[in-house]
Amino acid sequence: MVFDEIQQAPGATDAMISEFVAEIRRPLSQAEVERINRSQQNPFPRHDPLHASWRPFRADRWTVPERTLPSSYLSLLRWSNGGWCRTGEREFGFFPALGEQHGVRAMMLAYHLPEYMPGALPIAFNGGGTFYVFDMRRPAVSGEYPVVCVRAGNLGWDPDECWRVADTFLAACRGPTNVDDLRDGEW
Repeated sequence: MVFDEIQQAPGATDAMISEFVAEIRRPLSQAEVERINRSQQNPFPRHDPLHASWRPFRADRWTVPERTLPSSYLSLLRWSNGGWCRTGEREFGFFPALGEQHGVRAMMLAYHLPEYMPGALPIAFNGGGTFYVFDMRRPAVSGEYPVVCVRAGNLGWDPDECWRVADTFLAACRGPTNVDDLRDGEW
């Protein structure tokens, strides 16, 4: 057993996994681009000097990760498509493979990860506003990608924005330390 405590969701079927793998790799649709464009608004008040320099994202230029997903992660989705798990102090609120609000693609687009962290694929929250993401900027090593954490309100690849948790999905799941405690420490 990998986890100390589990709130399992029904597992994804093979058909759902196939649809999920295709959905993740699919470029943004025109409808998705339009929805993202409509959701943007200038965060600066008119009297703020930054108001005039603000520009909306160009979601039509975003790319999504097109690499093969780790078999260990797909196995988890077959076992529990979403759900909550804990190992020691480390919590995972896994996103379901599919879903218009909380599915992996929905979370990736809702939080504008292709803008802030191209090559990141979100897989879970830790229960405290920290994303677990696969770092898919480089090819997989033995079928796995590093698992990185990043605060939902401070997305980016810079060292002050994200931190590496483990070299593989299973190693991330087995780690007992709260990932927020790893931010400034050794993993």
